[in-house]
Amino acid sequence: MDKPESILGIVEETTPKKDNRELPPIRYILFPRKGGWSTFPYPGIAALLAAEGEVFYVSSQGRSDEMPPAISVVTLTEAEVLLQQNHTAAVIAHPYWLTAVHSLHPKISIVLLPDPAGDEADSPLWESCISRLVGAADLIGTSSETRYMKLAFQGVRAVWLGGEDKAPAGSIHKNDLEIPLRDYELLFLHALRQTTAEAPDTITPLQCSMRADYYRQLRSKTGPHETISFLLAAYEYLLDDSRAAASLKEAFTHAIMNGRSDCVHSHYRFLSAIHAKAGEVESALQVYGISAGNEQERHHYEQLCRWLEAGEIELVQAELLRLNDDYGAALGILDALGGETARHWKFRIYRETGCVEDALALVHAADIQDRSSRRDYQELSGTAMALRGERHGAVRQFLEAAMENEEALARIVEMELLDHAVQQLLGEVP
Repeated sequence: MDKPESILGIVEETTPKKDNRELPPIRYILFPRKGGWSTFPYPGIAALLAAEGEVFYVSSQGRSDEMPPAISVVTLTEAEVLLQQNHTAAVIAHPYWLTAVHSLHPKISIVLLPDPAGDEADSPLWESCISRLVGAADLIGTSSETRYMKLAFQGVRAVWLGGEDKAPAGSIHKNDLEIPLRDYELLFLHALRQTTAEAPDTITPLQCSMRADYYRQLRSKTGPHETISFLLAAYEYLLDDSRAAASLKEAFTHAIMNGRSDCVHSHYRFLSAIHAKAGEVESALQVYGISAGNEQERHHYEQLCRWLEAGEIELVQAELLRLNDDYGAALGILDALGGETARHWKFRIYRETGCVEDALALVHAADIQDRSSRRDYQELSGTAMALRGERHGAVRQFLEAAMENEEALARIVEMELLDHAVQQLLGEVP
């Protein structure tokens, strides 16, 4: 996308101006992946942080020669002290830091999601830790566009740390040096400033708009395409662009032509989200019904039909959005709707998206009367306690839950696995 000047102009207009009297420099504490500085997944972002404030790298090892001079090494104990001070942010670059960092209660939590290494991608711990990190983060960066789109649907502040344009889109100055920035680095910088200033997020929709423009230009070169047209539809949907339905139908048609046997579920179903977001709930429900491919989905479709007949339009709308992973829009509808049903459905979304504290805050005493609900509540409470650093309380909750379901013991094992993982991340054990 060849619009560096327009990008710079837009982000400058929508980002609070830095005033050292009002917004002191932020101190950044980097929690890395194992292997030393050479394995840090985003050295360019670390350099950008160093231009914005002090940067500290958490490790049990000494400083390496390859580490930039602007970055200092601190122990985990020293990092804990620093995070108690104002204007200090935790920058988490590996999901296994989850409980170790979250229990320190950072005032600002920035997550830089790395690509998995070795067998990490196959571990259920990997995705569960990412989910809970995202649920508590103030800003997220990822090099995966698929992950970025998922975050945008979830309604969180996120930046995709990638792109096709390698030309500088702007620059920052540090010690009389001008440092050129690529478009995604410039976007991350301004998202960072908006986060620390507690300003509204204008960067996520801006980057979505840039990606929509990219796929629109790519489609104009390749013609209609199963994948390109679908990605264009997804970004248009996020931007409330009325062209989303046409782009999706185009993608679905070409998926059929290419012999995709699952395209009714993978492509066509998304049309139900497009209709639902536009308020066309009956059309959305009809699409979902066509895409219902198993007995459970058909039963759910029948339930939604009954709710619609009973006049529960907003609930049906929110559920169709949730079924298409648009948790952000679904929560917006449920927040406006209020009531007991909306509370229960919000609880479910918070649990699905790793927002543990938000889910726990929605639980009422009347919700935990039977054995199954008490067990689920104990597991949720134990997870929240583990994240807060209340280890003994967490173990007690998991043990009580295990009396009804032995699978709850896995939560205790998970705590031990994360303890060992932190030792590896610090460089204390192989």
